[in-house]
Amino acid sequence: MRDLEMAFLGKITASMTHEIKNTYAIILESSGLLTDLLTLSQQDSFPPKEKFHRVLGTIDEQVRRGVVLATRLNQFAHSMDEPVATVKVGDLLELVVALMQRLARRRGIELQVIPSSGEISITSDPFRLQLVLASVIEELADALESGGKIILQAPPMPQEVTILLEVQGQKKGALEDVRENLSASLKDFLEALGAKLAVLTPPAPEGIMLITKTPQPA
Repeated sequence: MRDLEMAFLGKITASMTHEIKNTYAIILESSGLLTDLLTLSQQDSFPPKEKFHRVLGTIDEQVRRGVVLATRLNQFAHSMDEPVATVKVGDLLELVVALMQRLARRRGIELQVIPSSGEISITSDPFRLQLVLASVIEELADALESGGKIILQAPPMPQEVTILLEVQGQKKGALEDVRENLSASLKDFLEALGAKLAVLTPPAPEGIMLITKTPQPA
């Protein structure tokens, strides 16, 4: 029954984000038309012309931002389409960071993705993988003082996919405590993914690693 519920949630969310993007497209087109009309008009015939240009520029900027957000939400919805799929790890990290950006920003934490030197793909459950990564980000954000930073990257490994979440800044507690809490709360998800969490300590970059299955050919 849960698979059916997830499929329904993904289908409706994907459908609605398409409609949202269509709405933005109409607003953007209308804004562009108004800009063209203002450009053709004479300054004397329309004194507040420059102010209107600034307002239309703001509308254009926010609509484009909305399109990006709707696109990310659409990608997230499609991650529920199949319980097992081949995903590009780099794209997955970019999506998770985009989805978690606001939550981290409210805690004063910066998120960053470092691209891999080569393309890494994995056959896994995309939705559960995102859930685990988002949970790790949230827990690490709570464990850092404001002004901290979490850097995600997937260094190439011969026998496994390793996603490193490096932390920078003042910590409120030990990373091992964070790992233990996550391992307990995410136990079923980690088992389903064939994954585990580990802590990295100096001299290596401090952070938490998500270690999961063998890379699949891209």
